[in-house]
Amino acid sequence: MAEDEGDWVVSFGAERALDVARETVDDDALLLCVVYDETEFRTMYVDERVDALYPDEDARIEHFGQIHSYVHLDFTERELFDELFLDPDGVRAFVTYMGTNIAIRVVTETEGVFLTVAPGTAVTPLVDAVEDVVTE
Repeated sequence: MAEDEGDWVVSFGAERALDVARETVDDDALLLCVVYDETEFRTMYVDERVDALYPDEDARIEHFGQIHSYVHLDFTERELFDELFLDPDGVRAFVTYMGTNIAIRVVTETEGVFLTVAPGTAVTPLVDAVEDVVTE
């Protein structure tokens, strides 16, 4: 299920980020795409397998809101890693491997793209492709 354009939440092309993610991974690998900044988020795509986990759309949106309440940690962690590690290219993304999916957060200083993909999906090409859109 795709929702309406999310560019009003982020400064980069949210729809383009979704398109690039879809082009980069296998057809059935992309499970979720959400763009966000420190105060708002916009769900760009929810696969039917994720949507089926919730009794209705309101429950899903409420749960996503609970997750978004911790988004400040992405930006704090990015800043921390930028300060602690001597990497001239800085922090680009965070990846979390779970039992049923891989969660990927491609981040800038104040906004990002949250993606979940099926286990076994190649993460680096996806991060590279989405990062190109986020940092254009």
